[in-house]
Amino acid sequence: MHAALKRLLTAGAVLAMATSAAAAAEPVTLEVLHCWPSHSRFHEPIAAEFMKANPDITIVYRQPCTSYQEGAQSVMRDEATGQMPDVVYTGYNMLSEVARHLAAKDELVDLGPLMAAEGADWVKQNYADRTLALGQVDGVQVGLPFNASTPIAYYNLDLVAKAGGDPDKLPATWDEVIDLAKRIGETGDGADGISFAINSWDADWLWQAMVFQENGRIVAPDGKHVAFGDAAGRAALDLSRRIAVETKMPFLDPDQSIQQFTAGKLGMFIGSTAEVRTMDQGVGDKFTFATGPYPSSGKEPGGLPIGGNAAMILTKDPAKQAAAWRWVKFVTGPEGQKIAVLGSGYMPTNLRTAEPAYLGDFYAEHPNWTTSMKQWNKALPWEGYPGNAGTKIWEEQMDVLTAVMRDQMSVDDGLKAMVEKTEALMNASN
Repeated sequence: MHAALKRLLTAGAVLAMATSAAAAAEPVTLEVLHCWPSHSRFHEPIAAEFMKANPDITIVYRQPCTSYQEGAQSVMRDEATGQMPDVVYTGYNMLSEVARHLAAKDELVDLGPLMAAEGADWVKQNYADRTLALGQVDGVQVGLPFNASTPIAYYNLDLVAKAGGDPDKLPATWDEVIDLAKRIGETGDGADGISFAINSWDADWLWQAMVFQENGRIVAPDGKHVAFGDAAGRAALDLSRRIAVETKMPFLDPDQSIQQFTAGKLGMFIGSTAEVRTMDQGVGDKFTFATGPYPSSGKEPGGLPIGGNAAMILTKDPAKQAAAWRWVKFVTGPEGQKIAVLGSGYMPTNLRTAEPAYLGDFYAEHPNWTTSMKQWNKALPWEGYPGNAGTKIWEEQMDVLTAVMRDQMSVDDGLKAMVEKTEALMNASN
């Protein structure tokens, strides 16, 4: 455990006592920062419901950041100027970087004592241990998970049937996906078979999915070397190339892919469960679509990175911290999670959300929304890199991935380049 984080275990108890004593005697305004401007579609309604139930607390959102990397950089930059938001939603892949930076400055709030004050029964009723682990760094609960997702597949069943596929038996493996995508592209109606924007995602989430399903990992235990420079990493990179080359895949970014899919011009899209609502609305009655599990490479047990973010409390002011804790409990509670899920397609992070009073009946009637939850048994933490070079590392990796997927660089040369570039940046920032 990092020494700075260890100090929080003692300091956090004092903060919890102060928070309880200061609980919302006066009106409080909280500044909150989240990522992805499009996510305002569920953040704003959550704030409205919270303020209706808590009229003494006003929620003010800062301008959303365009990525988790930008959000992390914003918080660390604001820490230096003393202008941090009171609450921030930090991507799981950036959580350790942000937490260790703040802990070193004695600016990190440990949520453990705040949770303990609620009682063990409250914690058990609301959060699974696997879920809570997503918000932990070096054994400290630095945030409560708010959004969670695994990558899934979207299928245009009309195009699947036209290409001779079985809409009732969707592909289970990547070999089956590649074969079907080729056939969809050969039907002659102008539709592409598949889009898998691994090389143009805002972060390395889909790349990690490729490595994890080969039973590989991203960072070695010593924190100085990458772990994907092995057979698992090579298999992941080779499969990425095959998907692009063998299916003649168009190189679209995620937004372009979604537009093509909802327009009926794309047979398959590999992306986040957070897009289920967008797909529902965009497709309408133009064609029938279905979601399916992330395709398997056949390596058991395999794994998938959990995407999403955790709510971190940054304010040390007792009154604001008390208000912030009420806010975090609400947004990660069943009421807040219901709004977040219905506004996106994310998996709920609160156990009670599946109760009939919240989303139980909805899930029974909308099976496309449940695919990601069936993959929890393969869920692994979305890994971050030591130091503060995560953004630059992904930029360098993207260039190599693109070259390999365009068949402009061999798999072996590409893997070597990714390993060397990643380790150089990782160690320079440590």
